[in-house]
Amino acid sequence: MAIGIAVNHLAGDNSPMIYIPAWIFAFLCPMIVGTRIWSRQRAGGRLGADDYTIIVSLAFAMTTNVLTVWACYNGYGKHAAALTESERYEAFKAFYLTQITYKASINLTKSSVLLLYLRIFSRVKWFRQACLIILAFVALYCIAVIVATILQCIPVAAAFDKTITNKICINNGQLWFANVGFSIASDIIILILPMPLVYSLQIPRVQKAALIFVFTFGAFVVITSCLRATTLNLQAKSRDPLYDVASTMWTTIEMSVAIICACLPQIRPLIVKLFPNIMPETSASKDRLKFTFGSSTLKSCGSRLLTGEGGEWFRIECQDDIGLASLRQGDSSLETLAMPKETFARVGVKHTVRVDVEHSRHIIDSWV
Repeated sequence: MAIGIAVNHLAGDNSPMIYIPAWIFAFLCPMIVGTRIWSRQRAGGRLGADDYTIIVSLAFAMTTNVLTVWACYNGYGKHAAALTESERYEAFKAFYLTQITYKASINLTKSSVLLLYLRIFSRVKWFRQACLIILAFVALYCIAVIVATILQCIPVAAAFDKTITNKICINNGQLWFANVGFSIASDIIILILPMPLVYSLQIPRVQKAALIFVFTFGAFVVITSCLRATTLNLQAKSRDPLYDVASTMWTTIEMSVAIICACLPQIRPLIVKLFPNIMPETSASKDRLKFTFGSSTLKSCGSRLLTGEGGEWFRIECQDDIGLASLRQGDSSLETLAMPKETFARVGVKHTVRVDVEHSRHIIDSWV
């Protein structure tokens, strides 16, 4: 009877807690990132540093998912006593590698969001400086925590080869709690950083609320980080760390949700198509005005060049009375420009241009 109870106890398997979300997000995250890239290219835009960074983050996330599934294949989620020595070695090794790829992915995602902010609000001086400072902290922390994770034990193999007894290891529990503390704090800062600029947008309340909702969707990352924090102590102090895998489950969820939230502001065209009443394509009242521009100014501004001061922008549809198309190749005389209002006071009188000024901040057009 005692033998039967012991065998039944060792038959437990928590691996579905890990590989089910790993497989789900292995399909969902590439789809969301792909939609982001499609959205950018569909609007004729070029991929920016934020796009390339999220692609690299996705690569690390996918690697984490593959390693997690491999760990489960070798018995991760089961009692260590029920596994062979070879299975335990492979499971611990895969878990060790996921700690590295997870930290790379989550910090690259934060960097991608900050790079997106820099692209959208590049002319708001205080905001740009804040983003650069936070970005530097995230990058330096990412390097430091990855090095600490790799060298958590000396020799390095002792981190996953439990047969090595002559070793020096750091306190993993303290490292994990320090990491989750930094992650939550940085997420909150990144979350609230653009709120003053978004709140000041001169757009209808419904659209402003929709914008705020999209940016604050990152709160779900904070929630998953907090939930993950509640499970760290269990795995750090567990006598059977291969079986107590709740924190690994939340690691997969947190990393994947972060990538999805980072892509939401970039898939605006899809949101517009699905919810046209909430987020229409244009979003401001228009005043028909008449200005005069120097030809040099028109050449320097270029089509849809977003440059301005003080964070205020005008989207302008210009039609030159004497043929604006002569300034660039093409048959159409209708051009779409974006330039700061200060430009109007600095230009000479060479061309008379009829413009429709759309009173909205540049964030709307910068999404794509």
